[in-house]
Amino acid sequence: MNEIYTVGIWMIKPGKENEFVSKWSSFADWTKKNISDVGTGRLLQDTKDPLKFISFGDWQSEVVIQNWRNSDAFKNFVDSVKDICQDFQPNSLKLVASF
Repeated sequence: MNEIYTVGIWMIKPGKENEFVSKWSSFADWTKKNISDVGTGRLLQDTKDPLKFISFGDWQSEVVIQNWRNSDAFKNFVDSVKDICQDFQPNSLKLVASF
């Protein structure tokens, strides 16, 4: 199994949830249009803690992920949400089992 994913865990400041969703969606659209070999991105909101979001997507390779994270657009997006986030944890994960 060579499947690789990015997972972001986001804690948003109260009252900033809609702003975050809007900014994340805009950046996701940019990613889909400008980064080749990207799969499908998703943004989830915790039903018990509405300030917690998890973003994830599948990718063709670790190199593609690194190029995306090193892009000015990624850095600008992260900078644009700093004021509305309490915490952000980016991760790269590989699939090791499934059902």
